[in-house]
Amino acid sequence: MRPAAHPPPSLKAFSFRTRTDDTCGGKKKRVGTGRAKTNSVAYSVIPEPGEKIEAQIELNLSRKAQPFFFAISNRAIYIPRIKLIAKSDPYYFQRVPLKEVQQVAIRRLRSQGLWVLSVIMIVIGFFTTIWMMEPILRNVPGRHEVSGHPIAVFVCGFLVPYAAKGRFGLEVSFNGGTFRWKPPLVVDKQSKGKIGDAFQAIVDGCRAVGAPLSDGRAPVRIRA
Repeated sequence: MRPAAHPPPSLKAFSFRTRTDDTCGGKKKRVGTGRAKTNSVAYSVIPEPGEKIEAQIELNLSRKAQPFFFAISNRAIYIPRIKLIAKSDPYYFQRVPLKEVQQVAIRRLRSQGLWVLSVIMIVIGFFTTIWMMEPILRNVPGRHEVSGHPIAVFVCGFLVPYAAKGRFGLEVSFNGGTFRWKPPLVVDKQSKGKIGDAFQAIVDGCRAVGAPLSDGRAPVRIRA
C-alpha cells in the first residue's frame, strides 16, 4: 500500500479547524478544536501521477457535528463515504472521475419541515414549562423538581427558523448515483461563515477543473 501523499505547498488546500459555543441547551459550553471521532487520515487523498489537488475541504464545526470531507482534483472528485461493514476504519474517499460527473450543485434546502418542528418545540416547551411551574406558582406544599429541559426546548424552538434561514446543501450527480450533504443547523455567525467558505471552495475547485457546476446561491454584489 502506498503511503498517503500530502500535496506540496503550491497546491491549493482548504481546511477548517473551528471553535463554537453550544448555547442551545441552557448550558454554555466551550467546544475546543480537538479532532472528532472521524479519522481524517482515512480521508487522505492519494493522487495518481500527474494528478493535481485543486481543493481539499475538512469542515469540523464541533465535537457533536459530523465532520465533512471533500476533495477536488484535475482528474476526479473525492466523495466521503462510510462502510456499513468494516473490520477496521470504515471511512474512505470514493473517487469519481470528472468524465463521470454529471453535475455539482449547491441548492437551497427546503425549510418547511423545520418550521413545523419549530412550532412543535415551542408548543411542547411552553405547556411543559407551565405544567412544571404550576405547583410552585400556586404554592402547593411538598417537594417539586424543576428542570431546564422544557425551557431549553421552548427557546430552541425560536432558534430553529433562524438556523434554517438561507441554508444550502451540496448535491453531486454522477454515473454511479448521487451524493448529498446537508450542513448541520448552526445559529452563530462564525459557523455559518465557515460553511459558506466550504461551499465557495467547492465552487472554485469545480471551476478550476471545468466540472459541471450549478451554484444556487445569490450572487455577491460588490459595492463600488
